Amino acid sequence: MEIDYSKLGAKGFPQPAERVYLFTGSDDALKREGLARLTDPLLDPSAADFDREARDVGSAGSEDLAAMQILASAGGVPMFSERRVVVVTNIQRLSKEDQDDLAAGLGKLGSLSCLVLIAGAPEYEAGKIKGRSAVSTKLQNAVAKAGAVVVCDAPLAADLKSRAASYLKTLGKTAEPAALEVIVQRAVSAASDRGGAGKGGDLHVLHNELDKAAAFVGDRSQVTRDDALAIGTRGAEENIFALLDAVGNKDAPRALRQVEEMLRHGDKPDAIAARTFVMLARHLRMLWGAKYLAEKRITGAVKGPLPDELQAVLSGEVIGLAMRQAYLLRSLQEQARRWSYDALRHALARVLASDMAMKGGTPIEALGATAPAGDNHAANLQLLVVSLCRG
Repeated sequence: MEIDYSKLGAKGFPQPAERVYLFTGSDDALKREGLARLTDPLLDPSAADFDREARDVGSAGSEDLAAMQILASAGGVPMFSERRVVVVTNIQRLSKEDQDDLAAGLGKLGSLSCLVLIAGAPEYEAGKIKGRSAVSTKLQNAVAKAGAVVVCDAPLAADLKSRAASYLKTLGKTAEPAALEVIVQRAVSAASDRGGAGKGGDLHVLHNELDKAAAFVGDRSQVTRDDALAIGTRGAEENIFALLDAVGNKDAPRALRQVEEMLRHGDKPDAIAARTFVMLARHLRMLWGAKYLAEKRITGAVKGPLPDELQAVLSGEVIGLAMRQAYLLRSLQEQARRWSYDALRHALARVLASDMAMKGGTPIEALGATAPAGDNHAANLQLLVVSLCRG
């Protein structure tokens, strides 16, 4: 079975849930949204840590995770929930042999399993999909036979306008048609920059732009065209959100590509680095807060105020995530699964050390982190990004 996610509608995925799903397509933000819609109803919120397992195929491919390990994990029995949910991201990185082995074993999954395979957006070079950036036909056919292939392609510009209006409504805002046109065009341009996206748009960029617009207008209820233009950023900054997403997912190759794209837009490397340090530190703090909320069993929109003991230790931004931005919170929590608190603490120290070094200071010994040496700001930023992804 194949499901076009854009046509799924408010009812959600067909029930009962299949034993295996494969999310493919060009829009990773849609995949994260679809994953939450699929798996949240299958899990008891109080037992999600027991009945849900998240794995990632590292850049080294099947050296880190093999087909037999995936099948063994998916074959477990849930303790408290309806299904045992196993999510494997970057499945396209598996070797051909492992993809074939995985395809052969899908038919043996039991009725209590829900294996979700997620392929990253295909990478293009000279208009063609690069090797090992797409799932094999054999695995796709096996999933379609045993479960469902969910296609999450970048929405068309016309669809983005209605999505943008709906998303703004959840934030308590509306927008002039001309303002939506400006914001949607940024999402379309971002998808086009990736290559192979046709006339579609990047949903992740769209949501980021709408979040910025809502914050910019403050207490006003409507976003105007002037507002949309005022929050517009140059190309180097527009790629920062894709960089943050890549670092959060510890995807070093993608993060480096985003840094290179930012540096190509002509601004001075030290200016780009300075802005990036600020945004990286903010994103790491948001991951910290999202991880803490997940531990407190808060994974979606909260009805009513958060308990006083949580508000006392969380920043206003993180509280806002829990109150008004359930989709973004789930996305950050998915990234936060890859980070321990020690890793986040060390990552923040690395960003601060790099910032101090760029400004001519010497990082204090108590930071426990060093910064790249020399005055090549572009190379230092690249080294920092790699160290964050590999740390």
